[in-house]
Amino acid sequence: MTTRNHWDRDPSVRAMRGLFSRMEAGQDDLLKKAGISSHDSRLRPCREEARDFFERVLSLSAARGREQSEVDAAALYIHCLIRALKQHGLPVPAGAFQKDSPIEELFREIMK
Repeated sequence: MTTRNHWDRDPSVRAMRGLFSRMEAGQDDLLKKAGISSHDSRLRPCREEARDFFERVLSLSAARGREQSEVDAAALYIHCLIRALKQHGLPVPAGAFQKDSPIEELFREIMK
């Protein structure tokens, strides 16, 4: 007998799984380019800070009526992770950080 996961049919759960998958793939790619092991203990505070940034920026973006696609939200998370890596003195691949990104405007606001 095959047991189906009833969560597989819920569109919101599927969307979140897709988002998390994109976030994980983006993080893996970033860390690989930076030469950092995904098991490096220095990443824990960076990931926690990135999550905090992500939640705050996503909330601010939603409050301004900007809907984020799965792709945009994953890119936003990677941007948050890059910021956290930089703040903790970890290497960031050249060209990974875009200072003129629209995301930076949101960051300036949440950092006030």
